[in-house]
This record gives sequence, structure tokens and C-alpha cells, in this order.
Amino acid sequence: MSKELIENLFLPDGGPYALSSAMAARSGSGKTTLLTKLITDSRKNPKFKETRFIYISVKEEHLFGPEVEPTADVGTALKSMTENPITVFYPVDSEFYEDDVDSIIQGVFALSGAKRKKKDPIPSFVIIIDDANILKGFDSRGMPSPSVKKLAIAGRSKRIRGMFITHRLGNLPRLMNGNLSALVVMNINPMDNDYAKRIFGVDFDEIIGELGEYRWAYVDLLDESIHKYNPIEPVEFKAKPKKKSKRFGVFS
Repeated sequence: MSKELIENLFLPDGGPYALSSAMAARSGSGKTTLLTKLITDSRKNPKFKETRFIYISVKEEHLFGPEVEPTADVGTALKSMTENPITVFYPVDSEFYEDDVDSIIQGVFALSGAKRKKKDPIPSFVIIIDDANILKGFDSRGMPSPSVKKLAIAGRSKRIRGMFITHRLGNLPRLMNGNLSALVVMNINPMDNDYAKRIFGVDFDEIIGELGEYRWAYVDLLDESIHKYNPIEPVEFKAKPKKKSKRFGVFS
């Protein structure tokens, strides 16, 4: 995976590419494998030394191996972000998904603005919201919560980036259309091609038949270029002894 692609997708450095990004992928398209690879590779890049990732999944998808233990507590998740490069958060109840996501976003903005000594490194953050289309108001005609709007619009200046993962590009709220620098598309709905032409000025006609079966494309929305990629190999994590979790059972 190229360093430039990963930096354009995730690096919260305040530069022109430091807007949020979106991923559109239908079930079974290989989204989990790809996302794990992208984030794992970013951790090998020195530019991400002070970057903290938090992955929020209402479906409790686990991406990063046994060394990253999920939490369902917002406070624990935010504390983890001050200590660990990757945090996985599972909302306790899907009915409160919006509240939990808002609390995480507000907490990350607070962490970003916290006072620190001059010699302390400046942290940056990436908030990845899986199944964002479940959030109230997260559709082309809706209005997401003030916290989600703040992430999409104001995150760049605070060294905070968002990645919004949906099943369709058409799920993206209109206010985000001008606040994204990149897309990742996989096995998308053909209707999304018309949406991409109309909203983003990009045309998937030549590649839409080549997507799927774990093939994917990266779309640079700043220059409207499309880059195709073949399937990637899953990341292998070292196993550790099984450990029971009070809430989430066994991870191994």
C-alpha cells in the first residue's frame, strides 16, 4: 500500500487532504480486510507516530487482533486514546448509537484542545464510524447531529479526521459532499455511479464492473482521479492466550 494513499486517507496534519473521507462497501465486499490493512500500514509510517485511531462499530466487528481489546464504555475509550494507537469502541445498545458517537466525538475534540506542555508532542486523531448510515439524519436528505457535522466541517483545523463507512455513497448527507477529500469504493450499488457523477464529478463507468470480489478503488476528490487496486492479503495477527471479557466473551 503506497504511503501517499494512506496519508491522503488518514493523516490529520491540517493539509489540503486532511478533510474527512468516506468508504462505500456492500456486505461481503472485503471492507473489514481492507480497513484493517490500511490502518495497520499507517502505523508503520513515522508521520502517524502521534496519531490515535478509534474505530466505532455497532455490529461489534473486530479488526485489529487480540492485542486491541474493545470497550463499551465511552470514558474507557477516551482514556485508551491517550495511551494506545488504536481503540475499538462497541456501543452498548444500538438504540443509543447516536449518543455514544456524539460523546466520542465531543471527547476527542476535548482531547485535541487539552492544555499540554510545550515539549509534549501534538496528538492527532482519526475517528472511523462504521455503519454510519444507521445514525439519525445520515442520508442524502438528512441532517446529522451537531457533533457529526463538527467532525466533518471543523475537524481538519483540530487535527481530527473522520472516516464514514456506509453501504452506499447515496447515504452521505449533502453537507459532507464538499468536506471530503477521498473516497474508497468497493462492491457498490450501480445507482451510486450516477450519484458520484452528479455530486463528486467522478465517473465509475469504466471500472464499476471490475469492483467486487475484494477489488476496490481509491478516489482522489481533489483532482477527481480514480485508482484501481486488486484484492489484498489479510493481515495476520499473533495469537495470545484466550482471555474472558465480562461483556464481549472471548477474543483469541
